[in-house]
Amino acid sequence: MGTVPATQNFLAGEKVTASKLTAATKTPLDFLMNPPRCGVYAATGVACASGTSTLVTFDSESWDTDAMHSTATDTSRITINTSGQYLVTFYGRFPSNATGYRQLNFRKNSNGNPSGGSTMSTIALAAVNGAQTFVSRTFELNCLSGEYFELFATQNSGVSLTLDPGQRVTGMEFRWIGN
Repeated sequence: MGTVPATQNFLAGEKVTASKLTAATKTPLDFLMNPPRCGVYAATGVACASGTSTLVTFDSESWDTDAMHSTATDTSRITINTSGQYLVTFYGRFPSNATGYRQLNFRKNSNGNPSGGSTMSTIALAAVNGAQTFVSRTFELNCLSGEYFELFATQNSGVSLTLDPGQRVTGMEFRWIGN
């Protein structure tokens, strides 16, 4: 996609042509009916050593309408191709373990480095004994074309834990919602 289609103006007395009417209504409506969006997830578990920030990779896509993710290269990234305001959700589920905390750190332009780029959001929860710890956050974010986002998981249970795999279990989602 790359750009949001502009609406067209009509002048008083102007003859309405099919191409201008399409540009004025159909093209913007088609864009709004299927905006840029991407949902990725880890179909296989991601091992997280205790006390270490781990880059989460995503080997599967739920959808990708704007070529924002690749399952072949840079599998940890969602890259923005159409600037605008996005509804962003990231989430991960850690297995049951009573010790420590579970954290997800959502970063912009970090190049796979847990201290690179900029932290956009971090959420940490105390571990849950007898149940998985599900960490998630949803918020709006203004994004520019070319920016990319990655997710880092940290836990301090004292042992390695593997993020649970699956769609809507460990992943990220972006949906364009406006300019």
